[in-house]
Amino acid sequence: MKRIAAFWLAFCLLFGLVSCGRTSVATGIPETAEGSTAAPPPLPTAPPATDAPTDPALLFPPFVQPGLLKLSGGGSVPVELLSAESNVSYRVRYPSGSEAIVAWDLIEPLAPAVPALPEPKAEQTVAFLESELGDPLPAWVFFVDLTRLTVTVLENGEVLRVMPCSVGDAGHPTPRGRYETDYRTEFMGKEGVYLCRWGVHYYGGYLFHSVLYTWRGDAILDGELSARISHGCVRLSPEDSRWIYETAPLGAVVLVN
Repeated sequence: MKRIAAFWLAFCLLFGLVSCGRTSVATGIPETAEGSTAAPPPLPTAPPATDAPTDPALLFPPFVQPGLLKLSGGGSVPVELLSAESNVSYRVRYPSGSEAIVAWDLIEPLAPAVPALPEPKAEQTVAFLESELGDPLPAWVFFVDLTRLTVTVLENGEVLRVMPCSVGDAGHPTPRGRYETDYRTEFMGKEGVYLCRWGVHYYGGYLFHSVLYTWRGDAILDGELSARISHGCVRLSPEDSRWIYETAPLGAVVLVN
């Protein structure tokens, strides 16, 4: 009887192992009743990445117009062209950081290196302007982005309008800096050659104004925008220049970067 009981116990144990599922010798992964290998439990997934905060200053680097200053003994040195009086002189900045006025014919303007930058969100533009102009911002701000070739107008810290513009060419850079609008002129230009409309002055000989019309004002002579083609003024479409002329008060802060 003991032998029969022992045999019966061994048979039950063997039958239980077979019927309750086998273990794959190769993988150690349990097999299903159908004989296919069960999938391993899923690995834990990493939480979705979040966008790191971006320094506003990195989105709005100052535009640099390069040039070469010819030396009397031969050779040249690199300089930054800050502004120019056509056919008279340039205001330049040396690598040391010092500035000087040099004769027009001593400078060779170079094509600027323009980085490809993403379009900023309104809140990023506001953050940058607050870092430059203070928080809270002045009531009215005109922000001229020389890299993206846009003018952004803000009232009480809110972006009202973003407009394409054309600015100074390599030989006549639009000067960077902080300025204020101080007078308006409905017409300006070069007699017999071209006419500009809806000018708003902010510094020296520099204004916001329309694209170029014929001298009689009956047709657009040069309507190109998003280009570096002016003698330093900021050209806008007729609609945008008239909007600034009629809407924004004098005393608005102008930041050209």
